[in-house]
Amino acid sequence: MAEKPNVKKLALFLIILICCSIFSTGFSVASDKVYRWKLQSGYPHGDLSFELLKGFAEDVKKFSNGKLIISVFADAEIVPLEQLFESTQKGVLDILHCMGAFWGGIVPVGEIEFGLPFAYTITEADTFAAKGEVIRDFYYQKGFVDLLRREYGKHGLYWLDMHTYGGPFVLSTKPLDKYSDWNGVKIRDEGIYTQFHNMIGARGTYVSGGEAYMALKLGTLDASQWDISAISGLKWHEVAPYWVQAGDNDHVIGHMLINDKSWKALPDDLKKAVEQAAKNYWSATVKGYGEEFENAKKMVAAGTLKISRVEPETIEKHKKIAYEIWDEVAKRDAASSEAIKMIKDWRKVK
Repeated sequence: MAEKPNVKKLALFLIILICCSIFSTGFSVASDKVYRWKLQSGYPHGDLSFELLKGFAEDVKKFSNGKLIISVFADAEIVPLEQLFESTQKGVLDILHCMGAFWGGIVPVGEIEFGLPFAYTITEADTFAAKGEVIRDFYYQKGFVDLLRREYGKHGLYWLDMHTYGGPFVLSTKPLDKYSDWNGVKIRDEGIYTQFHNMIGARGTYVSGGEAYMALKLGTLDASQWDISAISGLKWHEVAPYWVQAGDNDHVIGHMLINDKSWKALPDDLKKAVEQAAKNYWSATVKGYGEEFENAKKMVAAGTLKISRVEPETIEKHKKIAYEIWDEVAKRDAASSEAIKMIKDWRKVK
């Protein structure tokens, strides 16, 4: 009879040991879980911002110790561009890589985020990188990031971070130096730039990046706006040799948006890994696009690219029209009004 208490104690000990083992095993399995995400860009192979995404995915894998693997796809490799936003909302994709101007009809502030004409013309800094940092400081120090996360959050998406495309890069089949030169010019663009080009006398239209080369060659387009990947990857200068320098934005901005459920499902350490990789991606785009602009200057010196420099008086006319557009955009919704006020205060525009 005296041994029974010891038997009970031994049984209790074994039960506790088994429970601890089960808990420990479960914890180990959870902590070793590997997450696999799909990211699709709105841009084709050859676009510099797309090519640099490989480094972003590699950084995520490294910083997460292999626990988050991101597969990267180019435009239309999973869904067409027009379905990119919705597909990320629904979880078909975990991340989209593109720019807010494409979703301006859904999230109006996206037009402002990308860069309204002349909003990101930075006169207080000299270098490409320094101008980029002025814009990034505005995003993160003036509350603009908070506004963007709030607005995209309404659509089930988490705004991760920003990246640059450099300034708008316009290539033309002919010089566009004077105000009258723009009259009737058929130019490929997107978002608010269609309205801007129409207001300065051109005819803005959207053509996919992959189709623009042939459109320029055949005369369907007279000019096309992209980023500097237009020459470094897409080779548009072969059919449109004039680099139009119009005094516009020094940088325009893109983003990565994450499906909200995918984001919230990540442990905090993996979220930090993604955030650090995204910050590195910003730096990679500043470096990459800055180098490409230097290469463009070398192409000018070599005679393979020609400069069409818009006259100062024409730039001032364009700028005045741009400010009219700012005021129109501010009327779209409360967030747009708030964002335009931020931009005007920052750029000291009345």
